[in-house]
Amino acid sequence: MIRAGHAYFTYDDEAEVIVNALEDVSLEISSGEFVAILGHNGCGKSTLAKHFNAIFTPYRGDVAVNGINTKDEDKLYDIRQNVGMVFQNPDNQIVATIVEEDVAFALENLGVPPKEIRERVDEALRTVGMYEYRDRAPHQLSGGQKQRVAIAGILAMKPQCIVLDEPTAMLDPKGRREVMKTIKRLNRDEGVTVILITHYMDEATQAGRVVVMDRGKILLDDEPRRVFSQVELLKDIGLDVPQSTELIYELRKAGFPLPQDILYPEECVDALQKLMEGRYGNH
Repeated sequence: MIRAGHAYFTYDDEAEVIVNALEDVSLEISSGEFVAILGHNGCGKSTLAKHFNAIFTPYRGDVAVNGINTKDEDKLYDIRQNVGMVFQNPDNQIVATIVEEDVAFALENLGVPPKEIRERVDEALRTVGMYEYRDRAPHQLSGGQKQRVAIAGILAMKPQCIVLDEPTAMLDPKGRREVMKTIKRLNRDEGVTVILITHYMDEATQAGRVVVMDRGKILLDDEPRRVFSQVELLKDIGLDVPQSTELIYELRKAGFPLPQDILYPEECVDALQKLMEGRYGNH
């Protein structure tokens, strides 16, 4: 669905120094995938995300959505119809004083018939679990609820793909859980392609695929278990690993015979129990 081919992107920083935000990035994302993109601040992950719906375009190389080159300005509507974006701060995305009006805003601007707007708005709000709040003022909602309304506004456009640029960065743990539950349900039940930019390792473990970026390049691209088993490499570029993976890594360094591909707390508990029972040989 999305293809980046040898994409480069630069910008001038505050000191007017040219920064290579993307350098020879090639990546393909298929319809229905759930991909998490990780990296420390300034690695290029948000820059890459903004290429997926033509907010940015590469100065060299190409990015295409369903075969449409994002440099084709005549096709911007088609690209953004297929790929919607949700950003960090939900307050910056909410424009109306009533929840359902906010979700309807873009549809009204596109001239969608009122009856269809009503159907799309109701469907989108039900999908993110916010239908009962449709008559509320957004300022009365929690951060997680606001972000779910922002997602509903994108869903009402019926995109094939949603790109979420650190959507939980400004939320408390409860809000993070609400948004992640919504994202996973959209991918699993609705078949929406999800690209999640995040710096939370526990969120990345919930994706089907993890892409790790460093200095504008793709360093790793694999399933979560394989990516996070490379603890030393991730630490070398300033990234953490899931807590369960970290614990097992330290125990293995201390000489305990444990598997190295532990991701989740339940797996960690099970591995430690087997260790205590003497059920592991040397690894």
